Amino acid sequence: MAPVIDRPFSELVAALAARTPAPGGGAAGGMAAAMGNALLLMAIRFSRGKKANAAREAELARAEARLTELAPAFLALAQRDADGFAPAAAAYAMPQGTEAEKAARRAAIDRGLLGAMAVPHETVALCRDALAAAVEVASCAGKSIVSDLAAGAELLHAAAEIAARNVRINRALLADPEPASATVAAVAALGEEVARHCAALRAAAERAIAG
Repeated sequence: MAPVIDRPFSELVAALAARTPAPGGGAAGGMAAAMGNALLLMAIRFSRGKKANAAREAELARAEARLTELAPAFLALAQRDADGFAPAAAAYAMPQGTEAEKAARRAAIDRGLLGAMAVPHETVALCRDALAAAVEVASCAGKSIVSDLAAGAELLHAAAEIAARNVRINRALLADPEPASATVAAVAALGEEVARHCAALRAAAERAIAG
């Protein structure tokens, strides 16, 4: 089967709606993040080469380079999230007829859930990185492109929220949540940065719209 990101859109929507564990919310969040990063890139590319931004051309070039560098990682998130949950999904289907089987199943579920936290953790970090790159040059975006800048920020914020929630859900499903505590704390700290950067980009858009 083709990677998630390479499927026709209608097929992808159908796969999300299907009664299967993956692709699910995490994969959808990954695709939203990829689109958000792309919109930030578009806004920055439209802002380059303008007379009003001449003094900030080097800053814009750095932001464009950073977002371009991040783009392949964002494109891979949807498939990686679906693949990352596969071991947990398989573990839930293990037999549990005997105490030994129950113990083996529980251990496999916990390994799968812990492993499934890696991609959403990375997703929040990537969203933070993209927003941090764009926020430095947000004031360069003109009225004609500022709504796209804000749209990119909102998509990245939503993707980070989805990913962070998935980390917390996986932790809640563990027999012993403690091994995931450090990951949950790290993701929460990243989420605060994401929210702050998104708010800054949102405010920059509103200032440009207000004139």
